[in-house]
Parts: sequence; C-alpha cells; structure tokens
Amino acid sequence: MGKREKSEATLSQSAVSLVLPPSLYLGPRSAASSKAFLTANSVSHVLNVGSSPADKVEGVTYHRISLSDSPTSSISKVCDPACEIIDAALKSNNGMGKVLIHCSADISRSPMIVAAYLMKRHKMSLKAALRQIIQVRPQISPNPGFLQQLKELEMELFGIVSLDVDELPKREKDRLALFEEAPAPAEAAAPATNPTAGRAPPIATL
Repeated sequence: MGKREKSEATLSQSAVSLVLPPSLYLGPRSAASSKAFLTANSVSHVLNVGSSPADKVEGVTYHRISLSDSPTSSISKVCDPACEIIDAALKSNNGMGKVLIHCSADISRSPMIVAAYLMKRHKMSLKAALRQIIQVRPQISPNPGFLQQLKELEMELFGIVSLDVDELPKREKDRLALFEEAPAPAEAAAPATNPTAGRAPPIATL
C-alpha cells in the first residue's frame, strides 16, 4: 500500500465507526469514496442516505435513498427499504458482506437509519439503539423531527417509549451522559438479539 493510500485508509478509518460488529459501519461521505478504506475493511456495500459520494469504488455496490435532513421529512417510506438494503448487503458474499452507511454530514440522516435498523431487526428499544451508536460516535444527533418519528416507531414496534427527551443534548459530553444511565425497565421489554448490543468497540487504526 502506497503512502497516499495508507494515509487515506488511516484517515477514513479514524473517522468511521463500527456500530454493529463485525459488519455495519457508520461514517462520513468521504469514506464511501476511499478505495483504501473500503478494501482494507472488506466493505462490499455502501448505502447513501440523500448524498452520493464524489467517486465510486469498483467492486463496491452502491445504493442511494433520497431523504432531506428536515424535521418535517417523513422517515416511514425510507426505513423499510433501507433495512432491506442492509439485510441484503450483510447476506451477500455468503453472509460475509459489510456495509457502510453515510449521509452528507453524518449527523442526522444516516444515524437515524441505523437506529431504525437496530430497532426493527435487533429488537432494541430506541434508547438502546441510540446508546449503541453514540457510544462509538458521540457526534451524531438526529434532528428533532426524526427523533419524534423514531419514538413513534418504537411505540408501534414495542408499545413503549424509552427516551423522554424531545431532542438530544447539543454537547457531546451531555449526549454521552444521557446514554450512560442504566437502562429503564421498559428497555427490558425489547432486548437486543445481538450479544454486543449497547456497546460497540471503536475501529482500530491501521
């Protein structure tokens, strides 16, 4: 690997988080165009939420879902297609597929999709899903409209609302503190099926 490729892999890797080991990554738009990063981590699929990467890497399958980062944007029409794309990506390569999910700023849209996926497919409560993401990527903050719709999705799925805030704290340390609290009793009604639920290790730098 040349110096430039090694640098790209290291920079992208340090900016990308492994939310659901070993195969679901959340990161910036730049990582979706980094051949070094995608190759080094055997990423087979990329899901763009409203923002396509500048360049596409040969051998990687790209998907795009259109969604504006607005509190009034409806997530109901995109969550199921996104979950199906992620499912197919992870089942590819004889179950060894890996997927990177990104949007433009990597703050609101793509984390919302990942939270919805964890709720729908891994039976996590909203609070547990956001804890899983924020512990490895504390800068994320779905906009208040997305958060409200995720709470409605949680009620639809599990009949509970585990998060009692209308928007996430603006400071990272306050977001981390919110999700360091012990799980509420209601969260036990929707246990995660993934043994690493609630905590995902950061990616080791190459």
